[in-house]
Amino acid sequence: MEKQKILIVDDSEINRAFLVDILEGQYDVVEAADGAEAISILLEHRAEFSLLLLDIMMPKMDGFEVLAYISKYHWNETFAVIMISADDSPANIKRAYDLGAFDYISRPFDSTIVLRRISNTMLLYARQQCLEKMIAEQFCEQEENNRLMISILSHIVEFRNGESGRHVLHVNTITKYLLKQLVRRTDQYPLSKSDINLISTASSLHDIGKIAISDAILNKPGRLTAEEFEVVKTHSVVGANMLLDLPAKQQEAPLVKVAAEICRWHHERYDGNGYPDGLKGEEIPIAAQVVALADVYDALTSERCYKKAYSHEEALKMILEGKCGAFNPTLLLCLQEISDKLESELMDDAPEQKTRSIQNIRDIIDYDRPFSNEKCAFPSRKQWRPQLSQLLYFDSLTNVYNRRYYDEFFQSSDDIQAMAVIDADNFKHINDTYGHDAGDIVLQSIAQTILSCVRKTDDVIRYGGDEFVIVFYSIPADIFEKKLETIRASINRLIIDDHPELHISVSIGGAYGIGTAKKLFKAADNVMYRSKIQKNKATICFLDEKSDGRDNI
Repeated sequence: MEKQKILIVDDSEINRAFLVDILEGQYDVVEAADGAEAISILLEHRAEFSLLLLDIMMPKMDGFEVLAYISKYHWNETFAVIMISADDSPANIKRAYDLGAFDYISRPFDSTIVLRRISNTMLLYARQQCLEKMIAEQFCEQEENNRLMISILSHIVEFRNGESGRHVLHVNTITKYLLKQLVRRTDQYPLSKSDINLISTASSLHDIGKIAISDAILNKPGRLTAEEFEVVKTHSVVGANMLLDLPAKQQEAPLVKVAAEICRWHHERYDGNGYPDGLKGEEIPIAAQVVALADVYDALTSERCYKKAYSHEEALKMILEGKCGAFNPTLLLCLQEISDKLESELMDDAPEQKTRSIQNIRDIIDYDRPFSNEKCAFPSRKQWRPQLSQLLYFDSLTNVYNRRYYDEFFQSSDDIQAMAVIDADNFKHINDTYGHDAGDIVLQSIAQTILSCVRKTDDVIRYGGDEFVIVFYSIPADIFEKKLETIRASINRLIIDDHPELHISVSIGGAYGIGTAKKLFKAADNVMYRSKIQKNKATICFLDEKSDGRDNI
């Protein structure tokens, strides 16, 4: 039988050796000399460990910092942590338990006690994990059944309404994206992950009241008369009343309460000109505000019996210009910030299952991002590559990844969709003329502009000096072209406050086509130097096409 694996983290070699002597007969033991080394080991192999023995007083990262890191990324869901320390003060013990430690063993060690405490911890932890898994599976099954019933009911409404069968899915997805971006942008709406999931699920019922509207009106191909439009408008109140007419016990369910709010008020508008109650501003529940915006966007970009579909750009322009009613300004900013996702995912005609899969991946990356207030390249945007250390992979000047990050994570990659190399034009002249402080500001401005233009799933790296690299995954070719041109144009418009006369531009080389990092980088670097001849230009080569470049994007 394979031995369970234990990681001992202690800066004292003597202490580690003593514990190894006690444990190696029954367990497979791995050692780490400090907290940073422990995190590095766990990044790659945490699923292999059953237990972590963690000292408190250590250089680089002390035990509490390691424990906080483990708790933050929920690693203690797969292994238990026992703190080991000569300091058994109540304050230390309480802090350890508060941060998620399972037990606390004080030095000097007694071998019998250590073995028994470790054995008991592993047994109790395994039982707890088994129980939690059973509860989670039951909960997930119930939630899945709830979503299934809601989806069936919503599709019945859509079938009568002649709408696309994907409207419910789209509104659900857009609602979730908007809510997550809203939480990142402002503290005004303190929504938890559970709140976001609840509102997104409830959004599926937003048009349930249309089941009471006649087919002749719902599916009329031409313009509705004023009387017919008034009939259609009743669906918001009808839907809310249908839910509020449920038995009293069911009315108290959070899902029913939120769904009723959404049904009644998803046609209210921020300026008070909506229906049925003419609510204004924050009088409208945030759930209804978000679903209203999601509903309008998908209605514009979907084909209906009475209209053709608008493009993503046209729909966005109409909403932002107020042609579809007034919306919360913060939500409009959120819509712009997630517009790339909407264009690249919801406008895709791929099968529904593919859309669901993409959505699930995005859910993991987006919600578990360690920083939540602004778009930032550090830590990682990949769920499989979490943050290790700001000192290791973080460029302190520009707030993007550094060359070491690229060398360690991308040198052997073979699944990259595209890559871009960006070089600042005339950077030496800027440094010589305006000084290195101004040069630093230019690099910071370029980096932040690049970040503002790319997706959260893209990696931005300061490759060296005034050169940056962007790694793209799963990006359509036309979107890739637009991205690089947007980056070039946005940097070209930059103004440095202390030096308004300073003009900034970059030369960009892009390589598109799934391949190894080395191949894509070499191709992108070559075409970047072609751009450098004229400066302020983006050039792309397509590795899977005969043409080796495409100029003047």
